[in-house]
Amino acid sequence: MRARFELLVLAPVILLIAFTLRVYRLDVQSIWWDEGHSIGMASAPVAQIPNLPGMDVHPPGYFVLLHQWMALVGRSEFALRYLSVAFSLLTVALLIRFGQALVGLPADQSCSRVALVTGGLAALSPLYVAYAQEVRMYAVVTFFALASVYFQWLVLHKPPAEGLRTWAFAGYVLATAAGLYTHYFTIFLLLFQNLVWLIWALILRPPKGLGPGRVMLWLSSQLAVLLLLSPQLPLAWQQTVAYANPNLNPPGVAEFLRRSWLAYTVGTAVEPVVAGRLAWGAVAVLGLGMLFRIVMARLGAWADQLGRLAFLGGWLFAPLATYFLVLQRRPSFEPRYMMLVTPALMLLLAWVLTGNSCRWTWWGGLGASLALGIFAWGTWSYFTNVEAYKDDSAGVTAWLAAETHPNDVVYVDVPHPFHYYAERIPAPTRYLFVDVHTAAEILNAEAAGRERLFWVTWRGSDTDPRGVIPFLLDKTGRRAGELDFRGYHVAWWDLPGGAHFSLPDDLSQSAGCHITFGELIQLDGLDFSDAAQVGGMAWATLHFTLLRNTDVDYRVSLRLRDPQGDMLPPTDKDLLNDRHFRTSAWPQDDPRLNQAINVYSLPIPPGTMPGIYSLEAVVYEAITLAGLPVTGGCISPAGDGASVQLGSVTVSP
Repeated sequence: MRARFELLVLAPVILLIAFTLRVYRLDVQSIWWDEGHSIGMASAPVAQIPNLPGMDVHPPGYFVLLHQWMALVGRSEFALRYLSVAFSLLTVALLIRFGQALVGLPADQSCSRVALVTGGLAALSPLYVAYAQEVRMYAVVTFFALASVYFQWLVLHKPPAEGLRTWAFAGYVLATAAGLYTHYFTIFLLLFQNLVWLIWALILRPPKGLGPGRVMLWLSSQLAVLLLLSPQLPLAWQQTVAYANPNLNPPGVAEFLRRSWLAYTVGTAVEPVVAGRLAWGAVAVLGLGMLFRIVMARLGAWADQLGRLAFLGGWLFAPLATYFLVLQRRPSFEPRYMMLVTPALMLLLAWVLTGNSCRWTWWGGLGASLALGIFAWGTWSYFTNVEAYKDDSAGVTAWLAAETHPNDVVYVDVPHPFHYYAERIPAPTRYLFVDVHTAAEILNAEAAGRERLFWVTWRGSDTDPRGVIPFLLDKTGRRAGELDFRGYHVAWWDLPGGAHFSLPDDLSQSAGCHITFGELIQLDGLDFSDAAQVGGMAWATLHFTLLRNTDVDYRVSLRLRDPQGDMLPPTDKDLLNDRHFRTSAWPQDDPRLNQAINVYSLPIPPGTMPGIYSLEAVVYEAITLAGLPVTGGCISPAGDGASVQLGSVTVSP
């Protein structure tokens, strides 16, 4: 009776706390790129959503749901994010219920400790609060993943005579399919679940006569999930097999564990030094709690204790281990992608600290208090650490709305979330997909007659890593200013009347030098400005060809050096091809991708002495910084064997 009373009184309090944290300042932070992507995909007709280009690695479930949600509640920041709030609250409520089921005592002997601690951790979790305030699928898939495991638990632990297995079986199938339709990474959880099914059906001793029935129940559950998913399977196969980004590197074991544990316990907003200490504190709480749970277990209960530890630990770590192995072939690591395993962490922490005891132990109370305190600190930091806030796309938009005029033009290097805010800007605002071969043509067609051009770049964008747009604008216009916002950089140029943008048509200005770096990379095309002014820019355009395959990524450094040997600030960039791949991913057998134009703007700082400066280039390894030796060409006076002199630039006052 006491346990039921505690649940009736304290569970609503926990849910109220969870709700308050999730709606607090819900619409204060800007819609950022990921959220803008969700809104953009969900704004299309439902029938078109699965095949949209932006759905490259996403199943359609969340976006279809968001489409219907927007039609019902509108498109304000608060309304859009409230869908995630609702699913996050459902997760907290179901974790409380799962905590009760996990104890495994009869109803008249139930205890509320596991349930309440689990609910408290979920309510205060900085990860859960953060993604309850995002227009993304992570809160949704976490709920479906939790529901899937909960219903599986009921199927495995409720005798058929109790009449629960049928509806629990249906709940498992529907929740698992819903998870897969929401995020493909649910497959990692499904692999763990099938391991559990296998042990339950074939290894654990079933009641007499129920062995074959267990196997059929297992197989039929997976067949039912597969049947529900069958309409999506062809597209899912195409999306997952085709995805690859050679510019991403797989994480090592230490990095993978560190980042995942930090995100799942402390969150991502705590100052790094403090975050590390809190994360180790969470490790200590979990580790010591597991030790106490095993040591203090009654001898006859060891099998039961170890069984629950194995289940919860496997639920948490087995999908993560599988994900890590996949990352070694298909690098794309973000802890949030595997947020669907975090309910296991909440239950594991709560269970090792309370277990089947209906009374608090001193170490259980202390451990629970520490765990709740760590989670609360992370959530407090999420709300108070401005440096960790989402990108300030609303601030950029407000500044552009006040600064620009209809005769200006604004280009952004990412489509999202500016389609959500763009109508507030008086100047035409366009997303520019940068192709080095067509960028000048696009600017000539769309920026002709404009007074100023604003170029907005996002910190996470790889749209123009070679800097083609600033290069073209520096050649043609006058850089008038730059401004940084959280997550964004804005630069703008005054454009002369009749402005014409162009890349050099003739790259033969190498003066007969045949320049090879390390018998690996050949500089076989060159053009550069032979004059520049103090306070302005010099420019250079270089064409490189890869002579043989390499597993090393290289960078290029261009610099101006005066006759005394003093060097102006250099311009260093990755050497990239037209797919923006680094040299280790250049295919030697594809002439379109084993060579590329790269462009460089070299600032002439105010106060620079006028005179004749030599233009030099170095190609070096991105990791070791070792320069490749130069063969051919005109070796620079530096005499280091790695610098090559390309020509001279006259700098005037």
